[in-house]
Amino acid sequence: MFTGFNELTNEYLMGIRLNNNKEWFTEHKNMYRENVHEPIAALADDLFAKMQDMDKDFMEIPKISRANRDIRFSKNKNPYKECKWFFFRADGKPDLVYARPTYFFEMSPDWWRYGLFYAPSPTGMRNYRKRIDANLAEFKKIKKLYEKQDIFKLYGEDYKRLFNKDIDKNLIEWYQKKYLEFTSWHDYSENIFYESGLTDLVFEGFKLIYPIYKYLDSIER
Repeated sequence: MFTGFNELTNEYLMGIRLNNNKEWFTEHKNMYRENVHEPIAALADDLFAKMQDMDKDFMEIPKISRANRDIRFSKNKNPYKECKWFFFRADGKPDLVYARPTYFFEMSPDWWRYGLFYAPSPTGMRNYRKRIDANLAEFKKIKKLYEKQDIFKLYGEDYKRLFNKDIDKNLIEWYQKKYLEFTSWHDYSENIFYESGLTDLVFEGFKLIYPIYKYLDSIER
């Protein structure tokens, strides 16, 4: 069970930023395993159990990020990630482009965050806009749910070309997105990061926006 992160979690994350090399990582591998990888894996497992208790059809298993970066096609040749995250994914792949909505938790040297993102292919986002056009009343219920809460903020780059000139101006922010990201940002001054109660905090957030997850998940089904 997840019991909370600790100061060595932060020490590792900042350390790998300042010493991104094999020698430092090898020397601190146990610190990474015991204070970063194992706790976040426990958090993911506990959250998965809670999601299944809420909905037995939720089968998006945790995908935990690796320490190593894939530097084959990157200009950034740092061998290790300075962030650690997990996704809930059916296919287990770590790609950002994915047809279905994805819950996530991520921590960096400076912040931690959690939420939901939806980043399918351009065809997937076209299907998303078609769904809005086909049933505007259904979509407005989802948007209203978002507006009633103050935990998550909507992010995502916009397309410059307006796809529907007749769309309600109040919906443009959602309609024009290349992807959707609902994120709750935090810093390490919050004690909850170091407590077992972090599981319940994140789960309550996931549960709050579960109708948004279900709406987006139904688009590709």
